[in-house]
Amino acid sequence: MPLPPSQPNGRYCIISNPIAGGRKKQRILNTIRRELTPAPLLFASTAMDGSAGEAVRKGHEAGMTCFIAVGGDGTIQSVVNELDPEQDCLGLIVAGSGNGFAEFFGYRRNVRQNIQKLKSHQVSQVDTLTVNGQRFVNLAGVGFDAQVAEMVKKSRYRGFQAYFRAVARLMFRSIYWKGSVVLDDITVDDHFLTVVVANAGIFGYGFRIADQALADDGLMTVVLIRRVARWRYLLGLPFLIWGNPSRLSWFQQLTSTRVDILPEQPTPVQADGELFPQADRYRFEIEPRSLRLLI
Repeated sequence: MPLPPSQPNGRYCIISNPIAGGRKKQRILNTIRRELTPAPLLFASTAMDGSAGEAVRKGHEAGMTCFIAVGGDGTIQSVVNELDPEQDCLGLIVAGSGNGFAEFFGYRRNVRQNIQKLKSHQVSQVDTLTVNGQRFVNLAGVGFDAQVAEMVKKSRYRGFQAYFRAVARLMFRSIYWKGSVVLDDITVDDHFLTVVVANAGIFGYGFRIADQALADDGLMTVVLIRRVARWRYLLGLPFLIWGNPSRLSWFQQLTSTRVDILPEQPTPVQADGELFPQADRYRFEIEPRSLRLLI
């Protein structure tokens, strides 16, 4: 439900990722400056390790309560982790590789359209999630997609090409894992390709992995992708692109307020495209309506 526009206060702290956006970055920042002037603006960058604590601190010292993340899901995650959920609000400028969270809320790769959303001052409260206490906004995955994220981080390629190459290479490796997924009212023991815990439910580039996900219902959508022959995954890609993966027999969506994932062997986890520390147990919890988002 939209909130009264008591925030933002017309003062914007623009936080960009030095890596996201490539050579287009400066052009994007120039457009932001031109379109938002004469509003008071503060430009800052995340640290080289991706953390946004110093950038958000500078914004608070300057009296800013509206923070604009310029980048992809990883940049959004780093900014959100530093915001005051009671006072601050978040706006988005799409400029990264994985932009699933922004896509879910109607943001596209058009800077001027993004800025019009900022100027509307329409704010809604949406959920955020945590994995082992670390906050994220879009989705996390245990298994295959975490392996993809790890390979993309090491790749000399960027954007869709990096993801495509990573998926193609991994499909010829041992990619399954065995374990348990414990939800509010059910436990599933099986072999999986991946288990995705979603808030918004889009990987980016139009791949809607959780077509039943909402970001303001106080629930996580849990996607179980079970082990089947590799060719069946390839045949299922159109269903992911068209947004109706629930028609696939090896694909299951459930909802829960808390999820424990217990792999029987070391299995990586990613959240918003960022690799998180491996553990014997991944506990996912939801923080309802904990983010004020400009939509």
